[in-house]
Amino acid sequence: MTKRVLIVGGVAGGASAAARLRRLDETAEIVVFDRGPYVSFANCGLPYHVGNVIPDEKKLLLVSSDLFKGRFDIDVRTEHEAISVDAAGRTLRVRNLKTGVETDEPYDELVLAPGAAPIRPALPGLDLPGVFVVRTIPDTRRIRSWLDEHEGAEAVVVGGGFIGLEMAENLVHRKAKVTLLEKLDQVMPPLDPEMAAPLARHLRAQGLTLRLGEGLTGITQSGNRLAVSTDRGASLTTDLVILALGVRPETGLAKSAG
Repeated sequence: MTKRVLIVGGVAGGASAAARLRRLDETAEIVVFDRGPYVSFANCGLPYHVGNVIPDEKKLLLVSSDLFKGRFDIDVRTEHEAISVDAAGRTLRVRNLKTGVETDEPYDELVLAPGAAPIRPALPGLDLPGVFVVRTIPDTRRIRSWLDEHEGAEAVVVGGGFIGLEMAENLVHRKAKVTLLEKLDQVMPPLDPEMAAPLARHLRAQGLTLRLGEGLTGITQSGNRLAVSTDRGASLTTDLVILALGVRPETGLAKSAG
């Protein structure tokens, strides 16, 4: 009997698992479900596409569904969201996001690689127009479109880690006036303070405004702009906000399966 393996999620984890499994087993039926429109893309390049350092979106695309099928005989179904797992019955419920149709897909083995979701704390205003996260190619399209419509915009980047600094850098490339808000007292919290200090000096030299030791408490609409409130009582008027507060693993499917 042919073994049927279902993989939830593409990009780095799921797509790599699928390709490796095919090398180990030439006969298995392998199906990859990804709720996004692309199964494999260079997510590390997303901020640099926003900043036009990588101007062509196609440069972010690594492997297409057709290539997976032609080279590896792997069935990739994009815009299909895994909803729940019946571990006892060995089925995965999947919703086709284009049609809304749900199906129960049987499996012999199941790989969960849904990745992580950007952290969005329970604060007011995080769903307002002009507030963005950076996780997918559609995210970058929305940010680029916003910047195209707001030439010389002001931006607040919330979070001074890897993604926050990369987004701040690329917003500067787009001629935006950038304020970086970081709750801790240094940028790049994983670094020793002695290593973070020259980085902060460099950022300021590039024109960034750093507000360290200051956290986000909420966002409100201020006319046709946004007002970012901080835990120091400040209100920062801006045109767009990038939330770069880290990520949280998407464990819902695993929990639902017990």
